Amino acid sequence: MPAPPIILHATPPLAPLPASDAESLYYIALFQLAAPGQYGAETGDWGQNGGKLPYVTHLGHKVPSAYLPNLPGFQDPDAHLSAEEKADALSWKSYLDANIVDLVNHTYYSLPPNYPQTIAKAQLATLSFPQTQYIPQRIRSVIKSRLTFVGLWGLGGLNDGDAVEEDQRILEEKFITGPGGTVAPRAWTGWRSGQEAEKRRRKWGEQQLDTRIKAAFDPLARRLEGKNYFFGDIPTTPDLHLFSLLTFLLTPSLPNPLLPTLLRTTYPSLVTHHDRLLTHLSLDWASFPLLRPRIVKAASWGETLSSFIPGPSASASTPKKTEKEGKKEKTSKEKSFERGRWLWFAGAAVSMVSYLFWSGIVAYGEFDDEEGEWIEVEEEVRS
Repeated sequence: MPAPPIILHATPPLAPLPASDAESLYYIALFQLAAPGQYGAETGDWGQNGGKLPYVTHLGHKVPSAYLPNLPGFQDPDAHLSAEEKADALSWKSYLDANIVDLVNHTYYSLPPNYPQTIAKAQLATLSFPQTQYIPQRIRSVIKSRLTFVGLWGLGGLNDGDAVEEDQRILEEKFITGPGGTVAPRAWTGWRSGQEAEKRRRKWGEQQLDTRIKAAFDPLARRLEGKNYFFGDIPTTPDLHLFSLLTFLLTPSLPNPLLPTLLRTTYPSLVTHHDRLLTHLSLDWASFPLLRPRIVKAASWGETLSSFIPGPSASASTPKKTEKEGKKEKTSKEKSFERGRWLWFAGAAVSMVSYLFWSGIVAYGEFDDEEGEWIEVEEEVRS
């Protein structure tokens, strides 16, 4: 069966979802509505596209999101909107990006213990060494910077390994600075003072988080109250955007379902909007097919060590060149560069050897057969 023309290179799957981020789910919902039967999704490679997932290709060529309506057979969901409605739709999408996306990222990356049991497992399952050592940390550090900026990082608790800065702050609070700069420990407040402070901090964080969640979702609930979608009875891109965020929260089973539980109990209209659009798109996440599931092959020690050595890799997929094809006449600039490089290596080697003898780190002498030891030769200095 030939591959579809539109390919979504998504993030690793998070069961039962085919991806582990809301943007990938948005693209799936968009293509399901605007280009049914013309798209497919596969788990992307973090080594492609500058390490950015997800992204879309059409016939092997990357397509920016702004040019998706120009694809053949693509039916723009916002085509029937007026100019004012399109501006309103853009405002709602900006609102979702500025308010709801941060809360979703907080749920998965900051609120304990969700990250190590969900996103981290999904990412590590599709990575091999040494990518496992830096790609998840890079993604999380970017999100942490954003959540710290908006004041969400750490609200409701911290995951294991994230409390280093917090522990340092608590340690500093155990001492006070008196007159003249003298430092003295604070008065002892009981054996359980640390536990009680941690409980108060967590409780305060949950209250602050509850306030911010309600402030972000109340306008959406008022907008969709008594309506099927944002603009009448036909779903548009703001509906798909909200749907992707809600399905990312409501579908997986989270160890700490604080936000999903609050949505189900406080905002039934938003949950109904999600369920209505899920039925309209005829999506079944549990049986959604991926074109090419990414299978990670365990690398041997030899392959691991060779990955750190610069130079051409011996790939079986690369055709071997014949001896005649491999020979190529070098230009004068290439010859001059190669000659200069070898001269630099030779000069560096001579300088190193000279330094070793001049500094006395390495001494030279003669071996005395009778004594069985080396005799250092001293040079005579002539005046």
